[in-house]
Amino acid sequence: MTPVQEGIRTQSISIPNNITTTSNNINNAAPHSPIQFSDEITLGEYIFYRIHQSNPKLKSIFGIPGDFNVDLLEHVYSPLITSKGIKFINTCNELNGAYAADGYSRVIQGLSVFISTFGVGELSAINGIAGAFAEFSPVLHIVGTTSLKQQQESKNQVINIHHLVPSKNALNAPNHNVYKRMVEDISVIQETLDFDMSLNMVKIDKVLKTIINESRPGYLFLPFDLPNLKIKSSELFMNPFNSNSIYDHSSKSIEILENATDLILEKLYQSKSPSILSDCLTTRFGFQNDLNKFINKLPEDKIKLFTSNVARNLDETKLNYIGVYNGIGSSNEQVKNELENSDFLLILGYFETEMNSGGYTSDFSHIPNGVIIHPDFIRINKSYIPIKQLDGERLFTIGDLINSLNDRLDITKLQADLISLSSKYYPPTFHQPSDFDLNCVSQDKLVDHFNEFLEEDDLFIVETMSFCFGLPDVKFAKNVQLLASNFYGSIGYAIPATFGATMAINDLTLKKRIILVQGDGAAQMTVQELSSFVRYQEYLPNMPQIYLINNDGYAIERKIKGPFRSYNDINGLWKWCDLLNVFGGGSNGKMYQSYLLKNLKEFENHFEKKTIETDQGKLQFYEIIAGKLDVPSKVDSMMCKK
Repeated sequence: MTPVQEGIRTQSISIPNNITTTSNNINNAAPHSPIQFSDEITLGEYIFYRIHQSNPKLKSIFGIPGDFNVDLLEHVYSPLITSKGIKFINTCNELNGAYAADGYSRVIQGLSVFISTFGVGELSAINGIAGAFAEFSPVLHIVGTTSLKQQQESKNQVINIHHLVPSKNALNAPNHNVYKRMVEDISVIQETLDFDMSLNMVKIDKVLKTIINESRPGYLFLPFDLPNLKIKSSELFMNPFNSNSIYDHSSKSIEILENATDLILEKLYQSKSPSILSDCLTTRFGFQNDLNKFINKLPEDKIKLFTSNVARNLDETKLNYIGVYNGIGSSNEQVKNELENSDFLLILGYFETEMNSGGYTSDFSHIPNGVIIHPDFIRINKSYIPIKQLDGERLFTIGDLINSLNDRLDITKLQADLISLSSKYYPPTFHQPSDFDLNCVSQDKLVDHFNEFLEEDDLFIVETMSFCFGLPDVKFAKNVQLLASNFYGSIGYAIPATFGATMAINDLTLKKRIILVQGDGAAQMTVQELSSFVRYQEYLPNMPQIYLINNDGYAIERKIKGPFRSYNDINGLWKWCDLLNVFGGGSNGKMYQSYLLKNLKEFENHFEKKTIETDQGKLQFYEIIAGKLDVPSKVDSMMCKK
């Protein structure tokens, strides 16, 4: 008897209480009349409904079934859950599922969910969860585990259950918590449910709140004999979900917030040459709209604006936007010098990493007054104001601080000189014609292409690859959103993340274009997730454009070491343009359109206008032949400077 057969119970949703919702025909469930709550619902339904309450934008839950989690998965199909438009999305494997959940959370700017099974499933996902932790993506990972009964029975005897590694000592019982310990340092919270339903409700809320407030992954471990047990439905509404800090609007938090705001504004008012560097944690914590309001209030003739390499979260068409600051990897030397010669620098959403500082070549040493705003602290010159307290709660959010700056800013007090636009970044033409144009498309040509091709509101996804080093040379159109994992840098991230992001954009019914730049070596890690675009095309009226850069291997590694070593080679014989047909997409032109662009002429003929009309209902796949050793010119310039 499998664990599922042992643990299964009959599910029922009984009749009317006074709370109603409307139902949709999702997940092949039959249409229902308005759903009414019974006094008791299953724990599985409670979990999914609480997830909905914590993030109403979430409509897709990613996962892979296994015998330890299928009882839980059954409850995604409950009318109570489908009435909220929630559906279950299978990915091809757990690693891809974790990447997809990461991409989904980045687009909806909120919590996403991935579900796996005990041991083999959760460990397959661990790399993706580690990446979400490193990049501040709020992913809830629910793991179906061995039953409480099995855990109890094997405490004092050797019972080696499938998916559970045995003890090193053959005479000792296996440790059912062996996998939990592995994720403690790549997640912000881990909770295990049991038979105490009152305590379970507290644990569920604690997990959701912590993930949301920390914008990082957390774990909920669910023994397989629990999902069908009953719990009071009234708790969902008598105790509305609340992610606020215990310090929210307390006298202590208000006083510190106002004092910090005044200190920052005073330095801004006194500055003759102020600059703002917008970093990514403001966006990753869900405060992009607050950032936009503050930036739009600032006078464009007095305050210079920069974005970090990872963030790219400002309107780059604004008059006072200067460029990308990334140390030696900045848009150009003039942009770098312009920021470093400011007399006041305000960094919003600070994210200190090697990939966000030009390999730690950022230099603020000549700036007399600097303010760093991080979700956990404020640094004013050399003094720190802790936002995060010893109990883990924050006095206020980074969004609260930005709103306070916006509300209290008096632009008439600014003493700044009129800014010079002589250092403002205007993209030059990077591609230099050569004989190689007859046989390939240079990555500098791609930089030039995207400087012309990107449109307002595009979602621009870039794999960890050589092209990502050229991003500071690409100037974004208004409100272009960058999605990448440049810091953690796990190659293969982007295709599954694009699938998750595409699900999110369609769940939100957005019309924005989705553009992915993908390396061939990275694609060979996770390419099977292309089949999910085929499988779930009914949910995806808006499909991505994928630029597959075929340079026959790992180009950025070739620049580092072993340009002609076999370890930097891949199987270059793949028929990339046929893959979607292999995955069930039918012939070219059906649900996708594939193009092989072998040289500069073919590339330019295809993209002869600034934009070309494409059918967003069809996935556009471009295989672009690139030089084996060719990389964006920014790579060579950074290596020379270092």
